Amino acid sequence: MSSFAQSVKYRLFAILAVVVVAAIGGVWWYAAYYTNTPEYTIKMIQECIDNHDKEKIKKYIDFDHLLDTSSDALLEGLVDASIPAVGDAKDAVSSFSRMFKAPVIMSLQMAIDNYVENGQWAKGNSADGMGTIDADMVLQKSGLGATTFRKLDSMAVDSDNGTAIAKVRVFQEEANEEFLLDVEFVKKDDGGWQLYEITNLKDFITMVNHSRRDNVKLYLEQSSTIMSNHDTKVMSLEQEVSNILNGGSLGNADTRKALKNIMEDKVVPEWQARKNELEAMSVPPAAGTLHRLRIKICDLHIEYAKGYAKWMDDKNASTIRTADATLKQAKTLEKEAELLTRQVNSHIK
Repeated sequence: MSSFAQSVKYRLFAILAVVVVAAIGGVWWYAAYYTNTPEYTIKMIQECIDNHDKEKIKKYIDFDHLLDTSSDALLEGLVDASIPAVGDAKDAVSSFSRMFKAPVIMSLQMAIDNYVENGQWAKGNSADGMGTIDADMVLQKSGLGATTFRKLDSMAVDSDNGTAIAKVRVFQEEANEEFLLDVEFVKKDDGGWQLYEITNLKDFITMVNHSRRDNVKLYLEQSSTIMSNHDTKVMSLEQEVSNILNGGSLGNADTRKALKNIMEDKVVPEWQARKNELEAMSVPPAAGTLHRLRIKICDLHIEYAKGYAKWMDDKNASTIRTADATLKQAKTLEKEAELLTRQVNSHIK
């Protein structure tokens, strides 16, 4: 064999040896190092979710501690966001809220199980267990149901204490902002890691609920401006109707025509314009009932104006009775809306 051929042969052996050593090193690194890191635990949690493996995920999450601390954070965060009082009053509310800890834990567990199993936080019939609180309600209150993962910002490992803190960036839709969750991991005796606690979950829940309060306040301010502007126009139209009635008679064809024209050409468009502006608003869930009530009031006033205009033509008693009944219903709902507005206002001050 020529010296050149031998040289090539030795080089091939050397390259092959390097490849084998690198492969063995890679396997060793994966088995001995990477599988014993918090990053690997995060990867496996995601795989369990993707594979809907409700049993395997228990290896990577300390559910007992996570649910215990998360329920405390949820209840304390809601109290902080809802009760401005301090001292004895707040302590009393906080103590009372702890009565709900056990059912909250059960509901959080149910929500997590649903998410792993189905890819959704809660089922439609999520309140089917004895002693639980509706999982949908718990998720809504916590803000987690409207929160999506963005990225892992950083991982700080404390080898001496066997703990690690992951900075997990999430986006909360209601608050329309990002938040960094501090997710704590602990090292197990076998060298692996478990997700242990979200240490700033209370701050997250408080942020969400403060944002909700700000959104409701903004809705009330903006809707109040809309309502006030249109109320002024409605009062002006009511004065026009009154002037026509005072200067004429319902038995007169010209009077009836003038009233019909006001209803069709001014009153109906005015209430429709109010409705359109309200429907174009961004409505926070906490103001949903009030908003729907206001839309219904607009519909009733439109229906009344159309009925009144029709009466100007057919002169049928049943037509005006139906229209008057509609107006009466609108007035009743307006009083309910005023009361509800005061109630909503009282919760954001």
